[in-house]
Amino acid sequence: MVNRDIVVAKMSNIQRNLNRLKEKQGISSADFLKDKDIQDIALLNLQAAIQGCVDIASHIISDNNWGVPGSMAGIFDILYEKKVISDGTKKIMRSMTGFRNLIVHEYAELDMHKVYDIFCNRRSDFNVFLKEISVYAGL
Repeated sequence: MVNRDIVVAKMSNIQRNLNRLKEKQGISSADFLKDKDIQDIALLNLQAAIQGCVDIASHIISDNNWGVPGSMAGIFDILYEKKVISDGTKKIMRSMTGFRNLIVHEYAELDMHKVYDIFCNRRSDFNVFLKEISVYAGL
């Protein structure tokens, strides 16, 4: 069975990241694109929130001996197969994991327009993931 204390701690960290992003909401696209500090705040907190979701998923998979995913994004396939998360959440989190990899590994120059879109419009995706995890873990 999953260690609820670990899940709750990770969820709390993700919520802190989301709150930090929310504090900066309302900035225009033009201002965001000019302000490197806001960009850094957005990137750091998005990266940390995505990593927190990956960590929660990895913990659940490990504690239940559900196997080893073939990739970081594959973690969410396993959670979907085990009915922990919905298909929509799986797809979103796979996409977010790819975005996280772009941030961390600098595969390509980041499109700050896309970062702005995620910063402004995709924070609720994390809340959906957290809610589905809460239901699974009985929190």
